[in-house]
Amino acid sequence: MSANDVLGIIFSNAYDEVIPELTALRTMGSVPYAGRYRLIDFPLSSMVNAGITKVGVITNNNYRSLMDHIGNGKPWDLSRKREGLTLLPPFSGPDSGMFKGKADALYGSISYISDSGKDYVLLTDCNVLGNIDYDDMLRYHIEKKSDMTLAYAEAIPPEIKNSVEYTVDDDGRITESRFVDTYTSSAKFSLKVMIIGRTLLERLLHEANAKRISDFEDIVSPCISQMRVYGYRQESYVKVISSIRSYYDANLDLLDEKIRKDLFPADLPIYTKISDRSPTVYGINSAVGNSLVADGCKIDGEVENCIIFRGVTVAKGAKVKNSIIMQDTVIGEGAAVDCVIADKDVRISTRKTLSGASNYPVYIGKGIVI
Repeated sequence: MSANDVLGIIFSNAYDEVIPELTALRTMGSVPYAGRYRLIDFPLSSMVNAGITKVGVITNNNYRSLMDHIGNGKPWDLSRKREGLTLLPPFSGPDSGMFKGKADALYGSISYISDSGKDYVLLTDCNVLGNIDYDDMLRYHIEKKSDMTLAYAEAIPPEIKNSVEYTVDDDGRITESRFVDTYTSSAKFSLKVMIIGRTLLERLLHEANAKRISDFEDIVSPCISQMRVYGYRQESYVKVISSIRSYYDANLDLLDEKIRKDLFPADLPIYTKISDRSPTVYGINSAVGNSLVADGCKIDGEVENCIIFRGVTVAKGAKVKNSIIMQDTVIGEGAAVDCVIADKDVRISTRKTLSGASNYPVYIGKGIVI
């Protein structure tokens, strides 16, 4: 059985509410990350790397920037006459509207799922940062003759709504699931990534719709005692975006070489929309240390422990530390910025000082002038 027998489904709006600052004008999937990527690039690239050629992106609202980013799917080789990438917004009908939950969203796309003809469906959110080998996960699912396989990581769980932890036996079978009630100790917590048989998924969705169930966890939880449900452990780096601080930490984690290698291994590349820009120009008096700087920037000041996106300008005498500076932002002469997340097209004027803390970074919204 090959990954070409799998339909990929990505929830682009799942958990938008945990970082409202960044998702007010965009979906979780289109939140910028790592200087040049969007969060959706990771599940989308992992699917393509596994050989999945049919992917549906379920979206609810604020998806203009997502459409601009994914386009027809060409950067991921999903611009195809058959199969390829499909955007799945809410279906218009007398009883329809905004999706109330994942089960509702999937039921709204059930004809797309049924018509795919695939044997399996892979479901994932966009707020999980990791390079998951879906091909290996599918092999594990088939080997265990599992009805559904749920990916998990073992660490301190993220403080997020409906965060679930599992009890897993020696064979890898999940014997119990429960909502996390403490966030201070390690647990086997769900990454909200699942492989399930298509026909089984269809049956569960029809049953859930008849019972007016909109939360997907209410579908999955009873299956654990009734079916063969296995856990797939993600061993390498994984980060669940659950707050503005976790987003800040996830970016600065990239300054660790081991984490960069986990997220961007040579054999499992992460693809994104191409943006052709000139190389970054460093002024004669500039100083850059322990930072990732994308192309198209002009750096004349000091940058330390930062993630700098494309087209950023750091003027002469400016000092930028421990910050995430997004596309086309301008830091004026003599300005001092520390522990700041600056969204796209921000303007920080000459000699302004902005300072947050590593556990409480300051966020500046898109297009704001300070």
